[in-house]
Amino acid sequence: MKKETKNLLIIFLLLIMGTISVIYYNFYIQNNKIKKGETVAPEIIQERAEENIYRIGNIVIDKNKEEIYFTGRVAKRKGWVQFLIYADGYKWLEEEAAIISDARLKDLQLSLALLDWKYWDEFYYMKRGEEIDFEIDEMELLLRWKEDNKFKTIKARETIIIKEATDYLKLPGLIFLGYPFFDSIVLNGETHTSCLGCPFFPMEEKTLRQLFRRNSGESGYEINPEVMPPLNTKINIIIKKSKLL
Repeated sequence: MKKETKNLLIIFLLLIMGTISVIYYNFYIQNNKIKKGETVAPEIIQERAEENIYRIGNIVIDKNKEEIYFTGRVAKRKGWVQFLIYADGYKWLEEEAAIISDARLKDLQLSLALLDWKYWDEFYYMKRGEEIDFEIDEMELLLRWKEDNKFKTIKARETIIIKEATDYLKLPGLIFLGYPFFDSIVLNGETHTSCLGCPFFPMEEKTLRQLFRRNSGESGYEINPEVMPPLNTKINIIIKKSKLL
């Protein structure tokens, strides 16, 4: 109980410091915008391709099959990673992922909400990650790639090794789906390749590192080199609603 209280206090203090940093960051950006040659990331574009099939950025949402599709490439095939798949957004997590996708995190968030807004609302705004009842796995993550001129499809969990049997990982444990407190700053279109001009960054990382820890105390996992495809292999990533529901 004392440990849990201490952890909650640490998170609370970090959030307070983060709030101050975010306010400073907004002030900094407003007073240091580049007036000429400024590159602005395009806003989310939602395109209806066919009946109940949509495209948001590099992501395709098929509401008929209740599936989401996007692609990526293998960047690591052994060692520790924080997440299996990286969607462009929180730059410091890119080097800690096994598969780098071509999808933006903000597009993925909207795609999940379009596929099942109740699931997204419950995860993002209410329960967060592993607090959701693990007996009900609402979203399934599959990986598909070409091997020996044939397509191979597996469950994403097969590519990682988890030390603690109690650490049942759901979709948010395999792909970082964002955090409400920081998303409005990180995903707002401002492009940063380093921490320069990002005074909120240290608090952002410290807060999220704490939240990444599971009930077992573990954070991240090892890649299973026996299953992970070779480096730079193109991966088709599929998120689908579980048929067990």
